[in-house]
Amino acid sequence: MRNPEELIRDVAQPKVQSKDFIAVSWNLHKGRSPLGFQAWQAMQRWVQSTHADAYFLQEAMARRMPGPMLSGGFGEPLADSFDDVWHCQATEIARALELKIALGPNVFKPSWRHGNAILSPHPLDPGGRWDISAHRFEKRGLLVARATFAGKSVTLLCAHLALTRSARLRQMNWIANWISQEAPEGPLVLAGDFNDWRNDSVPLFGEHGLHEVATLLGESGRTFPAFSPALALDKMFVRDMKPVEWIQPAQETAWLSDHLPYIARLRVD
Repeated sequence: MRNPEELIRDVAQPKVQSKDFIAVSWNLHKGRSPLGFQAWQAMQRWVQSTHADAYFLQEAMARRMPGPMLSGGFGEPLADSFDDVWHCQATEIARALELKIALGPNVFKPSWRHGNAILSPHPLDPGGRWDISAHRFEKRGLLVARATFAGKSVTLLCAHLALTRSARLRQMNWIANWISQEAPEGPLVLAGDFNDWRNDSVPLFGEHGLHEVATLLGESGRTFPAFSPALALDKMFVRDMKPVEWIQPAQETAWLSDHLPYIARLRVD
């Protein structure tokens, strides 16, 4: 078996216009390959090769918790800054590539924790992390940020939804309600690991004017399991942005996480 670090290859990027927006969503699987091997350095190099305008990361891992656990309920943003209490895999990427970052820890354990992150090379205004846990066995969050791109404010939402369908449906409705109240208009990207193999999210968010990129483009959008993708668990919904291309990730990325990255080229309307 080849070392994951030997399997990095640049994503083939088409020429982009000034208003083209490359978005990447990826479940990092806590920095481990599908077989449980450490693949973190290889993941960092792959991210560096993509030159995206926004990264939506899930399961960004931290090995220890130097600060106190922070909590909050849905509709109530966490007031404290995470800068001093969470140095994780996403912050390593942000510092190495000089990217802006918004963080949203979800799962806290005595020796490790993980959560969502949004990274961008553009001016980024963190909007907070919102608790969308549907039950006490799965801690989940909606991470919010706004990036300034092509002279417009683009709302960026990163989510990691539950494993059970009933919980996912509740979370989807909560997210749709948040969008209706807090970001009712303007360019928007909602991306993440939806665990939604039934595609319930497509008609649900469609009723709110959001379009799933791969579905709209007639692509499979399958990202899981990475070695032989059969399920479209990862999603990317957009509003006031035109899906131009769903970019098939290089097969080598199958060695880096249990999910393939979801890559899209969008155009600001």
